[in-house]
Amino acid sequence: MKRRNKVLAVAALAVTLLAGNLFTPSISAEGTPVPIEDASAAQVSKEAASAAQVDLAAANSGVMVPVEAVSQALGQTVTWDPKTKEVNIQSRLDKIIEQGYIRIGTTGDYKPFTYLNPETNEFEGYDIDAAKLLAKNLGVEARFVQTSWPTLMEDLLADKFDIAVGGITRNVERQKKAHLSQAYISFGKSPLIRLADKDRFKSLADIDQPDVKIGLNPGGTNEKFVRANIKNAEIIMVENNLEIPHMVAAGEVDVMITDNIEAMLYAKEDERLYAALTDQTFTVDEKGYLMHRGDLVFENWIELWMDEMKLKGEFDKLYKKWIE
Repeated sequence: MKRRNKVLAVAALAVTLLAGNLFTPSISAEGTPVPIEDASAAQVSKEAASAAQVDLAAANSGVMVPVEAVSQALGQTVTWDPKTKEVNIQSRLDKIIEQGYIRIGTTGDYKPFTYLNPETNEFEGYDIDAAKLLAKNLGVEARFVQTSWPTLMEDLLADKFDIAVGGITRNVERQKKAHLSQAYISFGKSPLIRLADKDRFKSLADIDQPDVKIGLNPGGTNEKFVRANIKNAEIIMVENNLEIPHMVAAGEVDVMITDNIEAMLYAKEDERLYAALTDQTFTVDEKGYLMHRGDLVFENWIELWMDEMKLKGEFDKLYKKWIE
């Protein structure tokens, strides 16, 4: 698609924005320079650069941005034709297909969605199976990249992976910096407790008491909920999310507040545990997949793929395998 619009011409090139932040381009002597007209007055975002092709015939200023820098920032192939004065920005979708693999970020510590099995050193879970189907439908190899909840967004914006999966909650804060897909499952926050404490913890108020210890993994929506709603109970930070259910069972902490789906799984695996209030959750939320923003071609492909997964009952099959 060709645009002869000055604003889009600036937007298509001024995308040295690894964090998705606004950026005013500056003169650079490195790489292949691309002229931008009146760039000093323009602050542009990555979304505006998603046009496949922009005609820069009107751009004649001396302000330059290296094509290589634009390409690195987008995580996409960007080329500049000095004869036609056109910039071509390749979609991440095309790059993935050409290179033959897709990089999938996942934490590996959140059952039943993503789990790094120490015995096999392989990822497994609901979203791992979904990601393998995604790669199969693309006709490429799935390459998993381990991340963490505190560094999930940072790693995405640093282009360590093309998409992130593994029980990621859709929320407006994440959408400010990245793009979240449509939802594929609903859930809510609820407490995982010891079966012996079934009558002790019947509400959030029962949990938020000075003599109660809550095990909490940093960086995700569990921490956000606990910090916002717990004022009196003692919070014990635990780096490895997988350790908290065992700590609850052993009496080292009293409560783990997490998604009801995860709580039910751990209660099923350990008879000492009990998933409380799973039908009266503290929140109502949805899971989605996390992507770089500003690439409508890739985003639209993911959305259609998810529509097909729902239409053909593939998500239902994964639910029965990993959750029921």
